[in-house]
Amino acid sequence: EKGRHRFGLSGRLCSPSRAEMATTRAVYLKFAELSKPPGPSALWYSIGSLIRSIGKAIDGAGAAVQGSDAFEEKLPIPCTAVTVGGKAPTIGQNFVAPSATLAGAVTLKPGASVWYGAVVRADAGTITIGEMSNVQDNALLTATGNSPLSVGRLVTIGAGSSVSGATLADECTIGCGCVVPEGASVGKGSVLAAGSVLEPKTTIPAGQLWAGKPAKKVANLAGTDAEAGAASARAMVGLSTVHQEHAWMALEELEFQHWQYKIEAGRPQNYSQSLRFSPDFGELPKLRARLTEVGAISP
Repeated sequence: EKGRHRFGLSGRLCSPSRAEMATTRAVYLKFAELSKPPGPSALWYSIGSLIRSIGKAIDGAGAAVQGSDAFEEKLPIPCTAVTVGGKAPTIGQNFVAPSATLAGAVTLKPGASVWYGAVVRADAGTITIGEMSNVQDNALLTATGNSPLSVGRLVTIGAGSSVSGATLADECTIGCGCVVPEGASVGKGSVLAAGSVLEPKTTIPAGQLWAGKPAKKVANLAGTDAEAGAASARAMVGLSTVHQEHAWMALEELEFQHWQYKIEAGRPQNYSQSLRFSPDFGELPKLRARLTEVGAISP
């Protein structure tokens, strides 16, 4: 078994080449084939369909008994790009999480990312998210015809925040759960603390920390405090690379990787010494090493 892996030009976890991994993949496919029940596939497909239909009928009967208290679990369909009024989002090669939604005239610059559950809606105006900026989980970004939303370079918009028709300068940080209303602006390198609410048309000068409801100036930022926002945004670029590698990976590839790691985990530490020859098992990539490689965490 060959265990060597590398990260390809696209950044995705992959084998050195299809030819080098052909034997291992063939063994995996053979194992999967032998795991199937004996007999014609069509027969087992019919039996499986019958069992599933019976299960569905039983579930329906149970829901009817529960009445209005019944809960129907559904798998949501991911939607990442919606065209509105003939205007479609421009995503490029950036990471947009499967459960995030971009609608209308949204433009992502290189390195920008939109995370899980976030909504970026530009149906009435335009939204531009600058280079290496990130919109974190469940944040809401909107624009109006009178106030487009402009996000600069290396900006972080925290989880659960709401930003509408504002201007966010380079390297600023919007903490989790903040509200930035129409006409407001946040200066370069400034920080709006988590949970803060800006009043409409408020301007935060560069290099300041604001907090509260309504938000007021708390302190001036200098040194490492002023650089922390940009450093955090750069780390998110690396983290988005790792998520991009796996979020849209084919099911077959995911299963194959899982099988490879399962084999490695079950192999005794001195297994190679018990063999008549010394095979090259090559250690599989580890998550922490990959995160360090892309700059998401410190070595």
